[in-house]
Amino acid sequence: MAVHRVAKLNQESTRPRSVVVKLSSPLVRDSLLAATKTFNKDTKNDKLNTSHLGIAGDKTPIYVTEHLSPANKVLHAAARMKSKEKGFEFVWVRKGKVFMRKNTTSKILWIKDNKSLEIL
Repeated sequence: MAVHRVAKLNQESTRPRSVVVKLSSPLVRDSLLAATKTFNKDTKNDKLNTSHLGIAGDKTPIYVTEHLSPANKVLHAAARMKSKEKGFEFVWVRKGKVFMRKNTTSKILWIKDNKSLEIL
């Protein structure tokens, strides 16, 4: 396992820099992501935060997500905005790829680039 911080895209932001954890395998990564998602669903009123890690002070949320390249981070943000505009329920990232889905029964769309968003 390796841990490091990444530079901020927006230097004006007051949020702390992201911490990237490189795990031993994709299986371990996927297990950690699934466990975090399950924990947050099961404890909606006390989602993962600094108190769970024994860090004193105010509870600050901890977000566990896949690390994206700057280009994919921008694409993911654009997909989330487009999803609100077009009424999509789901936008997610899996293995560095951005996906959207209108509802639970609709087809999954792989958002490869901005052109994919334009044709929605």
